[in-house]
Amino acid sequence: MKKLNLIYIKVLAVILLLTACQEDDLPRANFDLDIVSVFSGEVAHEKVNLIWQTPAGNLTPESYVLSWAPNGEKIVLDATTTSYEISGLTNGTNYKFTIQANYGEAGFSGVNLIELVPKDQLQWTLLPGNKIAIAQWQKPNRTDISGYTLSWSPNGQTIQIPVGTNTYQITGLTNGVEYTVSLKINYTGGTASNEVQALVKPGEISAYVLNVPSPMATDLVQFTYNPAYLPGSTAVSWSWNFGDGNTSTAQNPTNTYSKPGIYDVSIQIKDGNGTTFDDTKKVYVWGVKWAVNFGGQIQNQSPAIGSDGTIYLGSRLAASGNFRAIRPDGTEKWSYAGMTALTGGSASIGSDGTIYIGSADRNLHAINPDGSNKWKFATGGAIAFSTPSFANDGTIYIGSEDDKLYAINPNGTQKWAFTKTGFNFRSTASIGSDGTIYMGSDDKNLYAINPDGTEKWAFAAGGIIQSGAAIQADGTIIIGVDRSGSAGAVIAVNPDGTQKWIKTGVGRITVCSPAVANGRVYIGMKEGNKLLALNASTGFEIWSFTTGGIVNASPAVDKNGVIYFGSYDDFVYALNPNGTLKYKFKTGSDVWSSPVIGEDGTVYIGSYDFKLYAFEMFAEGLVNDVWPMFAKNPKHTSR
Repeated sequence: MKKLNLIYIKVLAVILLLTACQEDDLPRANFDLDIVSVFSGEVAHEKVNLIWQTPAGNLTPESYVLSWAPNGEKIVLDATTTSYEISGLTNGTNYKFTIQANYGEAGFSGVNLIELVPKDQLQWTLLPGNKIAIAQWQKPNRTDISGYTLSWSPNGQTIQIPVGTNTYQITGLTNGVEYTVSLKINYTGGTASNEVQALVKPGEISAYVLNVPSPMATDLVQFTYNPAYLPGSTAVSWSWNFGDGNTSTAQNPTNTYSKPGIYDVSIQIKDGNGTTFDDTKKVYVWGVKWAVNFGGQIQNQSPAIGSDGTIYLGSRLAASGNFRAIRPDGTEKWSYAGMTALTGGSASIGSDGTIYIGSADRNLHAINPDGSNKWKFATGGAIAFSTPSFANDGTIYIGSEDDKLYAINPNGTQKWAFTKTGFNFRSTASIGSDGTIYMGSDDKNLYAINPDGTEKWAFAAGGIIQSGAAIQADGTIIIGVDRSGSAGAVIAVNPDGTQKWIKTGVGRITVCSPAVANGRVYIGMKEGNKLLALNASTGFEIWSFTTGGIVNASPAVDKNGVIYFGSYDDFVYALNPNGTLKYKFKTGSDVWSSPVIGEDGTVYIGSYDFKLYAFEMFAEGLVNDVWPMFAKNPKHTSR
């Protein structure tokens, strides 16, 4: 008999302690006796076949005790038995099988343990057609199959299919209606397999389907011919053009795209009468367009994009030239030599193209579009996270660790400094339509400051505020608050300084600024490893998405409502508007950098792995909404 999906597991000669044996309800072990040292298994659909050899010691076992979990079953087998088949298992479940040799009066040997996972061998697929659906499957590697039961609803029909058949055309369906189709294997002896299901909606017919709706570049893509495309005849040949120069004549070929893009994939089919049929559709291949190594970690820094598409970004490289300008094709335009320490927050771009960036060298740097220094403004402390913001008259606002919020004239001179708090200003200032500056402080207050530098009001947030605020169309200010421990809150503050709503019971929110788009607030948490979607009017939670690490990166929302952000689990995520995963890409390290979306839809984001990534994720540009990303827009004006 041909053996499919044969897995030989290296023997784990595990000597379990006596207490463990007792807890597992196994016989008491005498560790002086020979264990079953050769123990392996073959897996099939919903079953395994265990194989072992008689121990080679002086004593001969009288029987064997075989047990398996998670079922918690145990059986005693005759000493002449050296194999045993276990059916009724669940595919994809990890089972632990143990065996002990029983030596009669001498006692029981120690335990040998192996782990096996039964494999799904059905390869169940369901293909839509015009008022039909075609079900296809493969016969598993089992000799006890008597047939199959196929059923579908809402029609509520069930049919029995003989064992030699592995395809069935379901007719009489209604286009546009979603059907649930189920298949069971019937085994000899009256038992049946677990049921597998698939959904299908008959209607528009395509000659082929993909294993994933939108594959990633460099991944192997499976193309499957859809026989429902020619329900009245049988295809005898296929000719594929994958749109990237590669072709195939296989019925169900594979292809790997070397770079992301939109590809026109065509297939020409010939039937038994010699008639040819053609079908073409676009395949959206996402992935990395390019990646640039900055030579140092890209942490809280978010890329800024100029009017000509140039990307400006700094890294944590403690050396001159750590701030760079990158062209849209990924080549370097220039590096800035005037910074002698780490970049602090992110860069922002003025209306005349001047680039502003704060640094740990205690300066705000103004850089000309050609990369030369325009001026430096000295602060009394390092600029850790704060990103420059701009008023309508060109005034630049930036916070510093000398406990001041600075207002700086476009020529680099000081206009005023707000100094009331006595604590760091690490957040980024956000500017309302009337020119009011909103700035959080480590003294646990959100400040509203008039354009002349006087205080308008202070709102006690109950925790430090190191992220930027988002401002809604009606003037409501949204902030994330770190209340220490594992506590945090998202708070909406009215323009008069009173609380509108508060969302508590969330993890700490440190430097992740909220984004507001499509009537929702999106914000990440340092504790809880989640991205939250809240109703912007009430603060009620709509959904949350859990990642494998801290979410310090502020999200960005595209024109299709897709949300992009990074996590300390090394992934860059793209979520559908309903909070389900669309894409995720694993970088080489943590992702703290907040993404920015270019006019052409390219998504830019940095990583601790030193790289700035440019992704094709078909974003189509940033959504035109109230505050859809960190610092409001790709230039980071925060206004």
